[in-house]
Amino acid sequence: MKGSKLYLVLLLATIISSSFAQLCNLEKQSGWYRCQGLTSLAQLASLPDSVVGLRLEKSNISSIPTDAFSRFAGSLIELRITGCSLEKIEDDAFRSLDKLETLDLSNNRIVAIETSWIRGLSKLKELIVLRNRIRKIDQEFYVLLPKLELLDIAYNELVDCITEENLKKLKDLKLVLIAGNPWSYRCRSGMTYALKRSGINWIKDWSVSDLLIEECLAHEPNADTDDGILQKCVDRKSFESISPILPALEKKVETLSMKIEELRNEVNDLKKKN
Repeated sequence: MKGSKLYLVLLLATIISSSFAQLCNLEKQSGWYRCQGLTSLAQLASLPDSVVGLRLEKSNISSIPTDAFSRFAGSLIELRITGCSLEKIEDDAFRSLDKLETLDLSNNRIVAIETSWIRGLSKLKELIVLRNRIRKIDQEFYVLLPKLELLDIAYNELVDCITEENLKKLKDLKLVLIAGNPWSYRCRSGMTYALKRSGINWIKDWSVSDLLIEECLAHEPNADTDDGILQKCVDRKSFESISPILPALEKKVETLSMKIEELRNEVNDLKKKN
């Protein structure tokens, strides 16, 4: 009887171990793990407490509870939870992770960067939250991450400008990625000025319209006080700037189309000969 029980225990342990192996794999570096297909953070129970880097991806983890990763506090320096349908982060979800340097929450459904879950990450150098649904950044956020060097908030739904005052609070910030947010032209102008004055590198997708914004603010009547007038002015000048090259582009397209047709005919002739 005892032998049967021992066999069942060993069998169960083997099944659990096998199941874990299918979900999480040790990376080339010792202490670094990649996990896929998770439905609950409880499935990380078999990981050692000494995890250094943890990447969760292609999983279904809608929320992160308080102290979710606290047992890794003594070693975890990089945490990436990407493409996991994450929507809710409980208060103090990352509490005690005072060694964490990189937090990547990209490609999820987060709607705000909130003080309640960002606090306690005093050593954080990189925060990556691109491609979420973020509409708001708590004002206290800027004083909670004194070591932050990279902030990636690209492709979200932010409309409130990041002020020069708040940028100054991120004293170590070297790079901010801000493309793909629906900021107004006036906001973009102010942020461009603030980022330049702060000496921070930034990546955006505003192209030539940056110069047009400044031109409209300087010369279009009432554009300095009316967002609607400013937008119409920039849009009008954007169209005017590309209008002179449209005929040339149309000619190039026509020429390319003719060449494609010639090549198609040559291919058909070769097929007939063969």
